[in-house]
Amino acid sequence: MHTVIVGGGFAGVKAALELSKRHIGKITLISDEPYFLHHATLYATATGKSKAESVIPLDEIFAASPNVTIVVDTITSLDPERKLVVGKQKSYSYDSLVLAIGSVTTFFNIDGMAKHAFGIKSLEEVNDFLGHIEREVIADKHFDSNYFIIGAGPTGVELAGALNEHLRHLADVHRTVRGKVKVTLVEAAPRIIPRSSSTAAEIVSRRLKKLGIGVLINHKVQALDKDTITIDGKKVATETAVWTSGVANNPFFAANSHFFQLAPNGRVNVNQYLQAYKDIYVLGDNNTVKFGGMAWPALDQGKFIAKHLARVAAKRPLRAFRPKQPPSGLPVGHGWGYVEWHGFYVSGRTGYFARRLMELYGYAQLVPLRTAIAVWRAHDVPEVDL
Repeated sequence: MHTVIVGGGFAGVKAALELSKRHIGKITLISDEPYFLHHATLYATATGKSKAESVIPLDEIFAASPNVTIVVDTITSLDPERKLVVGKQKSYSYDSLVLAIGSVTTFFNIDGMAKHAFGIKSLEEVNDFLGHIEREVIADKHFDSNYFIIGAGPTGVELAGALNEHLRHLADVHRTVRGKVKVTLVEAAPRIIPRSSSTAAEIVSRRLKKLGIGVLINHKVQALDKDTITIDGKKVATETAVWTSGVANNPFFAANSHFFQLAPNGRVNVNQYLQAYKDIYVLGDNNTVKFGGMAWPALDQGKFIAKHLARVAAKRPLRAFRPKQPPSGLPVGHGWGYVEWHGFYVSGRTGYFARRLMELYGYAQLVPLRTAIAVWRAHDVPEVDL
């Protein structure tokens, strides 16, 4: 039995690890990059923390899994009749195919956004953003008066808290006059973190206000150019706008839509076994299963598919996947966090510790506990100061 898994995120990596443990034939993991990228910690990497907490080489994750072959390639199409997945480099045959290729950024056709906005969704984007801050502070000896973060979901809020502290740190280290610097979140919805509870939005809003971070809700960004942003018809000077809003399903599925049933949001409808087509399974951000787009549900789906394929191979009765609501949480500046689960919440230092434990759990699902703790502790290790 040969299982091909496409995607080096939480769902794909977990599926490969669990299949490897069960010694179910040959496993090929195809990923665009040779590393696992922890997207939930990129806000920290983008504001001067060590890359070690965000980037784990796939070779390290699968060092004890000799039945897993890692391939760096990008898939482009499918041939289910011949059981082939086609990549830019070559084609790969499979008995079972698992697709967990993540989402992509969409800018909602906002004028100039794709060209001028910074992002923190990939390592390349993070490095571009860090380089921009370095040029400002070291080469040009100045800060922007306005730093805008567009999108007040968890990533935007986390970045706002971290960036606010990072700019203060850089001003102290490089003895640069900071002046009146403002970090502002812009959100088109009626409140921040719109997918969380109203309690979460209220408590986190108070924290942002205490930190001096501006929040504009019910405001739409209409355009962005090199040195101005247009919000509800008003132009404001800025050289630093970060886009953390708007994701869409990977265009691979639309390009191969004759094999998939797509929901209105572009995600793939799957059955109770996460199957989208004969011997093809779709996981994580790419399917319509409840609680999608979060790390813990992706891990659950990865673990489920390994058990499912083991049952298929052994011709045992199959069991349906049952999604579970995970806890959700976010840090807002160092030492403060908010976590909620099933109507209960904690905030402040307790919330920060709870969120950090959530991160440790995620790492421990992918690497041995000793390695997980080392990666987890990298959060408190800064990169070399700019």
